[in-house]
Amino acid sequence: MAKDPAPRFNRRGWRGGDFTATRQTAFTHWLAPGLRQAAVDFSRNIGLLPIYSETSDQGTRYIFWNMPAGALCEVRSGRPKDKFLEFNRKNLVRGGRLLSLHVSPEQLYSAVWISADSYPAAVRCLNHFGISPAETPG
Repeated sequence: MAKDPAPRFNRRGWRGGDFTATRQTAFTHWLAPGLRQAAVDFSRNIGLLPIYSETSDQGTRYIFWNMPAGALCEVRSGRPKDKFLEFNRKNLVRGGRLLSLHVSPEQLYSAVWISADSYPAAVRCLNHFGISPAETPG
């Protein structure tokens, strides 16, 4: 039987701790808008892709993970709702699934879409950080 590569966690978080502490240590530092693409490109080159993106007045930060071979993802950070909805429509047409979504107090949307076949593994990874998969807002 193949070993499940997803981390194990309990209701209180990884190793019995608080999910907040787990998330905070997993995030990148806050990045200025001009560094977002460079950070994602660099990480992609070493085999890591964003699983979660968050934007605030401090900048943008990410949680990266080593996605399964062949997984496709698209990340868009700090976008107004109309742009987010446009990206969401395009990704759904291509067979992608909305994985994670953060809406800042300023109503800026940061989202990650992933190929449907990699979605279950990505959800397990998100759960490791106490993050539920996204639902498209109305």
